[in-house]
Amino acid sequence: MKPRNRVSLMSATAALFSSFTVAAFGQVPVSVIVKQGDIFGTRTVSTVNAPFTDGFGKVGFVASFSDSTRGIWHSSGFIFNSSSALPDSVTGGESTMGVSNAGGFIYSPSFNGEDAVFTHAGKLLAGGDPLPPLPGLFSTFSSRPTMIPNGTAYWIGGSTPTQGSSTSTNRHLFKATDVSNPMSITRILGGGDIIEGKAISTSASNFDYDISDNGSHHVHILDMVTGSSANNLHVYRNGSFVVQEGSPVGDGTNWEGLDIVAINNIGDWILTGDTTGNTATDEFVAFKGEIKVREGDTIDGVTLATGASLRAASINNKSQVAHIWGWGSGSTAQEHLFFGAGDTLYDSVRLLSVGDTLDSDGDTIADWLLTDFNASGTIGPGIELAEDGFIHVHVDMTPVAGGDEIQAVIRLAIPEPGTLGLLALGAFALIRRRR
Repeated sequence: MKPRNRVSLMSATAALFSSFTVAAFGQVPVSVIVKQGDIFGTRTVSTVNAPFTDGFGKVGFVASFSDSTRGIWHSSGFIFNSSSALPDSVTGGESTMGVSNAGGFIYSPSFNGEDAVFTHAGKLLAGGDPLPPLPGLFSTFSSRPTMIPNGTAYWIGGSTPTQGSSTSTNRHLFKATDVSNPMSITRILGGGDIIEGKAISTSASNFDYDISDNGSHHVHILDMVTGSSANNLHVYRNGSFVVQEGSPVGDGTNWEGLDIVAINNIGDWILTGDTTGNTATDEFVAFKGEIKVREGDTIDGVTLATGASLRAASINNKSQVAHIWGWGSGSTAQEHLFFGAGDTLYDSVRLLSVGDTLDSDGDTIADWLLTDFNASGTIGPGIELAEDGFIHVHVDMTPVAGGDEIQAVIRLAIPEPGTLGLLALGAFALIRRRR
């Protein structure tokens, strides 16, 4: 083996230290994508929502404007406004959405008063519409839509045999390969399906799912009919169960309260939830079914205090994981965003915390104070980690110069591949940790 060049290593380490020097006192360089109060044409942004990315890491999200319309952002601008659907009425909309590499999108607004999924091609499905893959059944609702890079769309929807009824008798995961053609809609799974001898509950929402960017892998928390609420939740991955609530974790406890799942192009997956162990250590993040980080652990100098819970978690196609933990309330509240490799997630580094200041214009002077992470595991992943070296997250922040708290979607850099080892050994902690 060729001897390592010590001068080059020292130079690289110095460069690494320099890139994070600004954060030594809790100041973090970020880009503000869109914030509350921004003006686009004649419209003013009133709220922004959770971010989602395409296969290139370009961000998309749903925003609302002061004139009560909704807009879809993708990459560098708004590509749709709900007013363009006139004479049809498209109003409101869930935060969950998806974007494709070609600029396609899907989200879930109300279409002429009916819960729907709406795309760049117009209405795909609305309440009362016949369900093409289920003859004799009609749509009741559509929720949690997503879109993978090639434009294929997925969502959870309800069904009823009575046209015009809004009461669901079953729920399903649907897929559309051509969002301009409702006849391309197929049913992936749903209530009543038998998996390993157990039936999926027809009354459960089963909203927590993820599809890999290449469409080859599917992970889903399913509510199965077991006769006991202590073991009804199952993690389904590519056709079989990999975790069951109430079954052994391997450390003397059982899985309990499964929350967030996500999966990538090679089938690596993450899971968050609780175990039946001590309440001071029961919350966890697992990678491929193995708990890597849990409540009570100390990560990059931050101890996940009793009551700490996962606000959000995301995995990218490099099997890197972003995870947000929070606990406490009022003046004692803490929230921290961590990043690490899935198989060594216990060596995660802290990237951003509530209370940090943000430099949004690159002049090394603080512009904003981070006051809250709005990430939620019930809205998609709650945080978006792509492979382009950046994380997108929905936050609240306050101008350092004074002013009201506002919402924003921000982007921040993650450590370069190969530097995590150095950072985890303490260099990053010494530089980033506020004293």
